[in-house]
Parts: sequence; C-alpha cells; structure tokens
Amino acid sequence: MNGYTHPSNKQRLRRAASVAEKMIKVDHAGENGAVNIYRAQRLAASLRAPSLRPQLLDFQRHEEEHRRIFQTHLSGIGVRRCISFHACRLGGFTLGLVTGMIGPSAIAATTYAVEHVVLTHLQEQMEFLKSDDQRAYDCVAQIYEDEKSHHDTAASQITTHGPLTRILIAIVQASTEMVIRFGMR
Repeated sequence: MNGYTHPSNKQRLRRAASVAEKMIKVDHAGENGAVNIYRAQRLAASLRAPSLRPQLLDFQRHEEEHRRIFQTHLSGIGVRRCISFHACRLGGFTLGLVTGMIGPSAIAATTYAVEHVVLTHLQEQMEFLKSDDQRAYDCVAQIYEDEKSHHDTAASQITTHGPLTRILIAIVQASTEMVIRFGMR
C-alpha cells in the first residue's frame, strides 16, 4: 500500500494503555485518512483541476511520511493501530473523491477544514505530551509545520466563500472532530 508497512504478524500488539498512546493511535489513523483524501483528490483533479495534481501529490507524500512516523512509534512501543484506521481510509477516499469532483475550491476548503481541526488537536497534544511522553511529543512536533503549511496554502486557495463553502467546511470540521473523539475513546 504505497510504502506503508504493516507490523509483523509475529509481533503481539497490545491496546493503548495511556492517553499519549491513544493520541498517537488516533494521529496514525488520521494520517491514513489524509493520505487517502489526497489520493482521491489527485484522481478527481485529473478531470477537474489538473494544475493542483503536483501540490496534492506533495501533500500526500507528507501525509505518508507522517503516517510512517506514527506507525514506527506504535510498533516500537508494541501498540496496535486504532480501530478507526480502515474507516479513516475509506472515509478519506470518499471525501477526497467527492470534493475533488466538485473542484478546486472544494479541494482547498476540505484541506483547510481538516487541517484547522488537526492543528488545534496537535497543539493540545504537544502541550500535554511535552511533560507526559517526550517520544510521542517528538512524533507530533515533527509533523506540525507540514500540517500548518497545508492549512495555510489551502486557506489562500479557497476561491468561493459563499454558503456552500461554509457548509462544506463545517461538515468536514465536524466529521474530523467526530473521528478524533471516536478514536480516543
């Protein structure tokens, strides 16, 4: 699956035992969703926004690296991935395909909405993890600037600020928040 390595079946993985471990599991699942949002948007952009394909590929590669960072951490501490990992893949691909078919402004609005929520959670996580789990903190800190760059780029590319864009942003933000909360339980 495009450079993604699954932990060996011989390794017995355990459930997350701490808040820090749960955070990283959720981050890992979220990165899987983001990879698939960009994968699907690139596919749809072939028809609707060919000029965005290189940027979407760049963003997808960032998210693949983020997913690898979290997977490496989880494997290193023997924690299995989040129950929402595959749901994030399917949901991300569906969201990416639909918004990609709508067009460039919907692509930008989706990235802006997801990253807005993600940045808030990453800031909260770094504050918590700094004194709780330095290795988990380091994982989150490694991805922050990429996520902020995605957010800021997308914000500058939203060309329509009407009610449909605001509704799309609200739906995507609420959905992203729900996925995070579900994963943390």
